[in-house]
Amino acid sequence: MSKIRTFYQNHLKKKMFNKILLFYSMVMVLLFISISVLAYRYYEQRVVREQMDASLQELDIVSISLNQQYERMYNAVQQIYTDAMIGDDLKYFLNREYEDFLNWRLNQYASSYRTERGNFDYHLRLLLKDEASIANVVLYSTDQDFFYVLNRETQHFYYHPKLSAAHQDWFQRLQNTPWQFMGSEPLFEGKMLDEPTPYSYVNVLKDSLTLKQYGAIMFELNTDRIKGLLRDKISGKDSRIMLLTGEGQVIFDSQGKYDNTVYPYWRQMNVPEDWVNLEERSKVQLLNIGNTGMVVAAIIPESQIEQSLQTIRFSLIGIVILCIVLSIAVTFTIIRRYSKKIHRLVLYMRRWQEGDLSKRVQMEGEDELQQIAQSFNHMCDRLESYIETVYVSEIKQKNAQLVALQAQINPHFLYNTLESIRMKAISSGARDVGQMIYILATMFRHLIKKQTHVTLAEEIELCGMYLALVQYRYENKLQVETHIGPWAAGSIVVKLLIQPVIENYIVHGFRTNDDDNRISITATEVDGVISICVQDNGKGISGQRLLELQRSLNMDGEAAGTSNHSLGLKNVHDRIRLNYGSGYGLSLVSTQGEGCQVMIRIPVTREEVG
Repeated sequence: MSKIRTFYQNHLKKKMFNKILLFYSMVMVLLFISISVLAYRYYEQRVVREQMDASLQELDIVSISLNQQYERMYNAVQQIYTDAMIGDDLKYFLNREYEDFLNWRLNQYASSYRTERGNFDYHLRLLLKDEASIANVVLYSTDQDFFYVLNRETQHFYYHPKLSAAHQDWFQRLQNTPWQFMGSEPLFEGKMLDEPTPYSYVNVLKDSLTLKQYGAIMFELNTDRIKGLLRDKISGKDSRIMLLTGEGQVIFDSQGKYDNTVYPYWRQMNVPEDWVNLEERSKVQLLNIGNTGMVVAAIIPESQIEQSLQTIRFSLIGIVILCIVLSIAVTFTIIRRYSKKIHRLVLYMRRWQEGDLSKRVQMEGEDELQQIAQSFNHMCDRLESYIETVYVSEIKQKNAQLVALQAQINPHFLYNTLESIRMKAISSGARDVGQMIYILATMFRHLIKKQTHVTLAEEIELCGMYLALVQYRYENKLQVETHIGPWAAGSIVVKLLIQPVIENYIVHGFRTNDDDNRISITATEVDGVISICVQDNGKGISGQRLLELQRSLNMDGEAAGTSNHSLGLKNVHDRIRLNYGSGYGLSLVSTQGEGCQVMIRIPVTREEVG
């Protein structure tokens, strides 16, 4: 810890460029590391995606091949039902003694009703010829209790055989699962085992009219041939391909480790996660093969992905280290050059600090440091005149403060003078004049306050004072109505929001020769918005003039050609939009000779408490 403190004291604390170099180096290291990590992640995802795509192609190839095999076996079964000759031939074979069946077939031949192509065994031998992966076709009779095993070379009858211990319920199992894992143990004792056939596709045979089960047909698959077929169709370089049943028995493993066994990680493979923990952390893709109940899986171990990325990883590390070294070396060279210039400036500034203003800095180049040197030289040349200017400025500032103090006295002088005039008018019996002077002084005191926002109640009160002066001027010619909601009264509004609107009516709309002038001020609050309506029955506004006013209000800033008649309304509208936004403002509705209605919309603003 002491070494770090010593290093900081000697090389960083008072050396700005060393701090810059250290900070820059840290930033560059973090930047290059971040870029390399992002690039590595990109290539990692790309490699994984490429391997997953390649494995998916292999899965598709395997799936197509196995689907074709399944379709051929399925079609062979369906042909038994669709071809009446084959179906009758097979049904008679499984339901009768073999001798009776031969006599029946000879009679059919004799009557020219049948040909060899209508025999079930001819049909099944064609299937064995076309499908190399089928080792045996086994026919089972429920009535006669015999098995008939047919392969490419021979056929055998097994009457009343004894089922092996593992397959006592084989006929019941195939009702729901046509794909059966037979294992290495034969179906019944005495059955010949020429080829390994642990997997079989079994289909129950039923009478098409009565739906009675009269037997079963079993296709015993040669797994060695299936494995050879799959090995020919997949490359096996990028992923591990496995063919499994719905219960997890492995029919094919491209690595040969789990052939003809139950895969121990079958449940983990079916978990929908990005990475699955098998023998090791791996990517897994599953593809169901039609209606066979079999699943073909592609497994890509994480170690295989890491091995693919090893070259990229080493390359990125080398590039990052090289870039960091080069950037720090270049930066150190440049910073060292500027550090010398700064050191020279510091030496001269210390001399100026000691009072030696005769020294001048000579700095080469045209950068900011050279400009700083010129500025310091120019500062030294004019330092004495600046000192004198500062003294003069201080004197002027004191005089300005004195004038400001005097200006603060003037409003009080005006208040006192107006109060003296008011008292003189009252003493002379002119109480109306005194009241008008009192209202004028109160309005003046309110207007010169520095605050720019007041409550709506205070704004209405100011308008009432103004209208009271107008009523004194035009006795019995103006009626005033004010309605303000209790919730709206406490809202904060811009100062002088309503008074210019009222003044606009008094100046332009008031009918001096009539006694029924009326103005009403209404303020309501609805859904967080205050609506202030100022309505009069004055002269109104002509249609053309109203369009000009509305166009002026909709324009930003002061509209060109706006007359003095609308400056007050325009000023109010602009101040509302500046304070509350373009969604609020002032709108006009007027008919010439019938009066005018001015609507002001502003948001509710409460004074913060506490």
